[in-house]
Amino acid sequence: MQSRFYASAAALVVPIVLSGAASAQTSGASTPPSIALAQDAAPNPPQVGAGTAQLEDIVVTAQRRSERMQDVPVAVTSLSSGALARQGVTSSMELSQAAPSLIMNSNVSVASPYIRGIGSDFFDPTSESPVAIYVDDVYMAAPQANIFSLAGTKQIDVLSGPQGTLFGRNATGGVIQIQTLDPTQNPYLDVSGTYGNYDYVNASFYGSVGVAENVATSVSAQYENQGKGYGRNLFDGSEINKYQINNISVRNKWMIELPTGTVLRISGDYSRSENTVSYHRVPGSFSDLPGATPPTGYISRYDANINFPDTMRVKSGGVSLKVDQDLGAVSLTSITAYRKSSDYYTLDEDQSTEGNIANGAYELAWTAKYQGLSQEVRLKGRDNPAFNWMVGAFYYNAKGSYHDFLFTGVNFIDFDQQKTKSIAGFAQATVKLLEDTKLTGGVRYTKDTVQFTFPAAGLFPPKRTFKEPTFRVALEHHFSRDILAYVSFNTGFKSGGYALLSADGYDPEKLKAYEVGLKTEWFDRTLRLNMNGFLYRYSDQQVNVNRGSGNVVENAGDSHIKGFEATVDYVPTSRLKLSGAVTLMDGHYTDYPGYEFRDAQGNSIGIVNAKGLRTARTPKFVGSISAQYTLPTESGDFAANIGLQHNSGYKFVVDPRVHQSSYTIVNAGLSWSPSNGPFTLRVWGKNLTDADYYSIANPNLYPVGDASVSAPPRTYGVTASFKY
Repeated sequence: MQSRFYASAAALVVPIVLSGAASAQTSGASTPPSIALAQDAAPNPPQVGAGTAQLEDIVVTAQRRSERMQDVPVAVTSLSSGALARQGVTSSMELSQAAPSLIMNSNVSVASPYIRGIGSDFFDPTSESPVAIYVDDVYMAAPQANIFSLAGTKQIDVLSGPQGTLFGRNATGGVIQIQTLDPTQNPYLDVSGTYGNYDYVNASFYGSVGVAENVATSVSAQYENQGKGYGRNLFDGSEINKYQINNISVRNKWMIELPTGTVLRISGDYSRSENTVSYHRVPGSFSDLPGATPPTGYISRYDANINFPDTMRVKSGGVSLKVDQDLGAVSLTSITAYRKSSDYYTLDEDQSTEGNIANGAYELAWTAKYQGLSQEVRLKGRDNPAFNWMVGAFYYNAKGSYHDFLFTGVNFIDFDQQKTKSIAGFAQATVKLLEDTKLTGGVRYTKDTVQFTFPAAGLFPPKRTFKEPTFRVALEHHFSRDILAYVSFNTGFKSGGYALLSADGYDPEKLKAYEVGLKTEWFDRTLRLNMNGFLYRYSDQQVNVNRGSGNVVENAGDSHIKGFEATVDYVPTSRLKLSGAVTLMDGHYTDYPGYEFRDAQGNSIGIVNAKGLRTARTPKFVGSISAQYTLPTESGDFAANIGLQHNSGYKFVVDPRVHQSSYTIVNAGLSWSPSNGPFTLRVWGKNLTDADYYSIANPNLYPVGDASVSAPPRTYGVTASFKY
């Protein structure tokens, strides 16, 4: 069965590659979620020689060393700052453009990344995602603070599968690495302004300068505002579904190089965001609360009829110190960071005009707070073709809490909190077995302790401690400089904890991941074709389940997910880039006792074992094609971009009723700049076919019923930028 699946997957790669060469996509003002773009997104354009072009080498640090992406036995994809600018990617929520199997959903306006079907919709301030996000090696734990600006970004790398033998925090699903630009001694300036439909405004600034010998600083800032909402609240006529309301983000970074072989990077950042992203009922669902005024069902993609506002306000920030010390034969890296966030949320969960608690109204309001301290230390040997090694340790101390969680005016939770302490050690080494064959082994041991308190309810359960070793083994062989094959086995682990809205504890989840991959370049490096197949065995998966007045976390049973991924990049000339990507996945639960099915109104219709049903967030097919064409003229340089991505659809939860239908996104852009000039003008469009798809959808208990949030509609605009 498995061999037939991969054979079918391989048969689909050729048509996708050919269609990528015959069609057009790539980063315009923006492009659809396409790994193809990430694969060819190097800081510089293709190399030109003798009338031909070559693909630029992409350098990644997936193994904590600077290596060619084609030499790394890991499924990693990369998106450079240049590609981000061309695509108009300004937020972490658009990072699905960086990996073939990455889905970025947003549950209650928090980031919910899924890689290869592994992720979570948790929104408690203590709910860490199975997909870990790092900014400049700093772990970004709070889900409320993981929707942020990408101003001043240098590069983004997305790693699939369990990551723990090289990274500070455990991650069962994968890692998203975001690196910001280092300050430079030479003055540098990059500013841009954007105006789009719905009165969308974006102003971005990045500046860097040397302030003393071996001391440089930089400032990045971004402002976003959507003046008009995508829809209206029929209850009071107000505009809703404004995704950005006077959002600001600022980062200041210092780089100090000392004569002792020490490099210090000191960073501080702050962001403030607000939105009125509103849930609405899905077709077929309606409210029958006695005081609700019509319409009580689905109205449109962006309209609602609610008497209580849906709003989200988030403030977050932090400081960090990264120290790189050259000790001769080894190098030492230390990352110390402190993060803090606070969010205020209001939600008319019953999605109606009923406001009487006696009639079943569900109106929620709460403040959630998070603060965390992390310390990571790594010791690494100098790069050696015969033997490389690294050892590290990680300490994490955080707490998250709800304050005044109001349920239709009643203070349901005045204060509750979870504290988390974690300490871990990890190591990885690579040894050359033969001239072109290497073996990598890694190990990690994690000890996490969580403590929950709910003083008003008299709940002080004992601390829970979770201990687990995990490891990685990978064998790689270079058939030539341009052909690498590898096979790997990883184990992943994510600790248990408490759901703050129920005080119920949940257990750890574990993952066993098998992978085989092939990375190749052909025809004098004008064609790059990478492929991999994977098999996951998932146990005790942590899932988010609605319980009416709030969501809780439960452990599902076991599941298997298998898949095939392929990416292709081709530069037939120095002016034309073509890319394509395909992802095939098949996942099902092998055991999931006690799953409760409901109808669209939220009424229970049975509790069964969901064994055999398809896993959530695992589309059968995702394919993308892209092209970018540049044309130098006497009037300036023109660049045209067009992109297309098709997703076959997926379930948001086990229940097949709550699903995302298939959809196709088309994005495009056209830019002009004077020859060798610092100015660029770009017109762009996103979701040009106005595809109707969801940011999130989920079932709820009666009287809430099915609820969803639609993704943005067709948007377009113009961006002017200046670099010095």
